[in-house]
Order: sequence, then structure tokens, then C-alpha cells
Amino acid sequence: MAVYHADALVIRSKQFGESDRVLTLFSRELGKLQAVAKGVRKPKSRQRAGAQLFTYGDFLIHRGKSLDTVSQCSPKESFPHLWNDLDRSFAATGIAELLDISTIPEQPNTELFTLTLTCFFLLEQFDPSLVLSAYSLRLMEVLGYRPLLGECAECGVSVKGDRMFFSLEAGGTLCGNCQENYSGRWIRAGSIAFMRQLIRADITKLDRMRWGAWMQQEILETLRVYLEHKFERPLKSWRMGSLTQDSLERSFDGKEGNENE
Repeated sequence: MAVYHADALVIRSKQFGESDRVLTLFSRELGKLQAVAKGVRKPKSRQRAGAQLFTYGDFLIHRGKSLDTVSQCSPKESFPHLWNDLDRSFAATGIAELLDISTIPEQPNTELFTLTLTCFFLLEQFDPSLVLSAYSLRLMEVLGYRPLLGECAECGVSVKGDRMFFSLEAGGTLCGNCQENYSGRWIRAGSIAFMRQLIRADITKLDRMRWGAWMQQEILETLRVYLEHKFERPLKSWRMGSLTQDSLERSFDGKEGNENE
């Protein structure tokens, strides 16, 4: 039976049988993997710590016919700050869920692995909503799904104004000549500019950026609705707590709002 190592993060952990867990891992060299961690739900299991969500460790895995098995895990970091604060926990869960739904098994992506690991560390001291927003935009940049922000997604011209028309279907902002053929809603230009900054800024210096409550809510809601549209999956963790509301999602059903509201 083949054995391999995986330097990986646990991005999902679900119960399996009476005492096992199926782990979804995102590894540096191998991409997304699934493996059973046997007996880890038993209180005296030596591998219990390595099966916890968000754990970063070195996994020794046996390759099986249908599902691989974790035979050993040496945790490197457990990120206790992600468990001791509800907002940080929600943000980390949002990061892990987005990584899971946006990637396919066994497709290595070192850039995404490094981004995810870095953001888990940054959540200790930075605004969790800010880290989640920056992570989402950078993940889409890496995967080629980033929405156009400030340029027309249809014709490419620069879009001006205090508010900009954003369309899920078009994949970003639209100019006045192109928006007639799409549904969408108006978003403040300040929110669009801030999202552009989140992509360009040094991610280790996000604490220097400031946003108001209205901008935070508008950006988080816009990103959630866009991501759910793009990957055709609900982001359950983004809907928990006070991260987002449903008002923006409803407004994307048609051309609600007006430029002067």
C-alpha cells in the first residue's frame, strides 16, 4: 500500500462512523485531498488534535482503493485564536469553505495554500471581516474569477460616478451603455475602490486600511452573492452571525435601486 506525506491544512472535518472523521485537506504539494482519520473521536486518540478544523500539520497518509487513511499527523499549528473568538471563527470557516468549493481534488496550487495559511495567522490580530474580504478577492484573482471593478465588464471602458452598476451575470461593473442588458444593482464607488485596494495592498499590512460599517456590509454582501453565483453553491458560513444580510441578494434579482438614492 502506497504511503505519502502531505504538508496540509484541515479545511473540513465531518463525522464518519462511530469514532472516525473524514478530513478534507488542502496540501502544499498535492492540492485538495480527502482521507479518513480513524478513531479520532475517541477521547484518548493520539491523532485527535490533528483532525481538528484549521489544523496545519504534516500528515502521513496511506493510499486506499476508495478512500485514503491518515496513519499519522504531526500538528505544526492549531490556531487557538480561531476558536476563542466567534467573529474570527466565522471568518476562518468562511475561508475554509470558500477554498473547498472553489477547488477540485489533486490540483496543486502553492499560491492558494500560502494565501490560506497566511490569512489564518493574520486573523489573530486583524479585523476578521477585512481578512475574509481580502482573501476572497485574492482567491478569485489566483483562479481567474475576479470581478472587474471600475472597468466595464462588457466593453472595458472606465466606469465613473459616485455609484457603479454591478452585475453578477456580466462579472463586474458596467458602464451606462452596457448595463441595460443586465440585471444588477448600484454599489458605492468607495466600496469598489476599497475592493481594488484589498487586491493590491500588502496583505500583511491590512491593519492600515480602514472602512466604515456601511462599506464593510456592502463589500461582504457583494462578495458573498458574487461567489455563490460564480460557484453555484451557497456559502453557509457567510450566512451565519452578522457577516452578511440577505437584502443585497434580493436586489440582484432585478434592477432595483437608482443611481441617486
